[in-house]
Amino acid sequence: MINELKKAYIQYALKIFFTLLASTVIYSCSKGDDDPEEVNEQEVINRVSIVLSDGSTSQTVTWNEGSTPPAITLDVDKNYTASIYFYDASDPTDVEDITEEVIEEADEHFVLWEIAGLSDFLIASAANDVSGSDGIGINLVTDWSTGGAESGNIKVTLIHEPTTKSGTDRASFGGETDIELTFPTTVQ
Repeated sequence: MINELKKAYIQYALKIFFTLLASTVIYSCSKGDDDPEEVNEQEVINRVSIVLSDGSTSQTVTWNEGSTPPAITLDVDKNYTASIYFYDASDPTDVEDITEEVIEEADEHFVLWEIAGLSDFLIASAANDVSGSDGIGINLVTDWSTGGAESGNIKVTLIHEPTTKSGTDRASFGGETDIELTFPTTVQ
């Protein structure tokens, strides 16, 4: 009888041991707070709008994926406020404003405006532009100043995770390009 009790006790102890072992393995495989944060993938951007206002009138220039960027026409010797908006219009019945995400992640984005062929033209971050934690505007809202009549191009690039927010061309900013468009521009 004592041998039977020993066998029963050993079987009982083994059941408890394996139950605890299985519980430990299952618990250690569960998702915990130590898991790394999810990585934000690049946004889908297939529509870009630029709203240009001179204080009394405004114009909106919109590019849609699959089309050529439209021309921008501005008046000589004028100041404009330009606001740029990024959209995911993959589903025309549910267009998503990606600009909101760019604002929420201001430290991870920068809009680079490059001017080519327009020698009397200036683009600068506006006073009401969105800034990152470093206090540098990310160029969602910019001030444009025109001079004399001329034609050229304005290239806009939304940069994801730039390595710097100062420079004169795309190569100096690092990071990844979310979208890049070149708008033919005429000042008349």
